[in-house]
Formats: sequence, structure tokens, C-alpha cells
Amino acid sequence: MKNAPRTARLLLTTLVVAGISLVAQAGIKSDRTLAAIISHTPAPRLVAEGRQLKTAETAAAAIPGAQAFWGIGRSMEPLYATNTAVVVKGIDYEQIKKGMTVVYLKSTGVRVAHTVVGETTGGYLVQGVNNNEEDAELITPDNFIGVVVQAYASADTAFRTDTEKRLVANGKVKLVART
Repeated sequence: MKNAPRTARLLLTTLVVAGISLVAQAGIKSDRTLAAIISHTPAPRLVAEGRQLKTAETAAAAIPGAQAFWGIGRSMEPLYATNTAVVVKGIDYEQIKKGMTVVYLKSTGVRVAHTVVGETTGGYLVQGVNNNEEDAELITPDNFIGVVVQAYASADTAFRTDTEKRLVANGKVKLVART
């Protein structure tokens, strides 16, 4: 991908944030898991509508080995709304932590961004924040692409800001400065 022509790279920038849920609240209810997500998954930086992917591509170009992806779907709502662009950077598989939002390649060939909610002997368990169940597939060294290090959206979600305020008030997470 690093040496791919720009046109080919742009064709590969769409990321399916899998799962279709019409519920406007998180499927993940555990304060411990939500605190890990707020601590290890970046809040979206707000940009003008239509500038999300371009801004993410510019940011990714400044980070060695990073890629920009366009997120579609509702499984990560309300943490990330559909049409949030993310910057994904490869890290050592052993550095994955609960609460990180990772991108992996499903056996069907679709890239998915979901949050790490646990670990088992076969790999890491992931789940869309808006999904009621963990994904059937585990994150393994073979399908792991990277971790979301930046996100760009045209609007923040009340869920993220409200959850962060509640967890800070309850001493579960420290206040995160946004830039």
C-alpha cells in the first residue's frame, strides 16, 4: 500500500464500520469498558462537512506507515458517526490494549473498525460500540491492520461527550484535553 499509486490508494480508503443497528445508544454498557474506550480511542476532531477524508489523508501522510480510511456504518455510533474518517497506524500486535479501536480484515475481505473489549487464547475480542455482541472473528496477528490514532468528523456525538463527563465525574477516567 505504501508504494501504491495515489489513485489505487484512494480506491482502498473506504472502511466499513460493520453492523447495522438503528439504536442511538451504545450496546456496550460496562463503565469499565467504556472508560477504556474513552481513554484509548481518540475523540474525533471536528472539520467542515466534506473535509473529513481529505483531512485524514493529510494527517496520515505525516505519520510513517499510517493510512486514512472512510468509516461507514452504524456499529461504532455513537462513539464515531458514519462518515467519520480515521487515521490508522500499525503497532506491534502485543501493544494492543482493551479500549483501543482497531482495524482488521475480516475473512470476507472487508476491513472493520471495532473496539477491543477483551482477550482470549486465540486473539483479541472486538465489538462495535453500538453492537450488543462481540464480533464472531478475533483479532489475530494475521488480520490486524492497525489502531485508530486520529479521527475526523463533521460533528461530535452527545454520547461521547456525555459518557466522558460522567466517567470523569465518577473518577473512572481523567479529563482528556481536545485539540
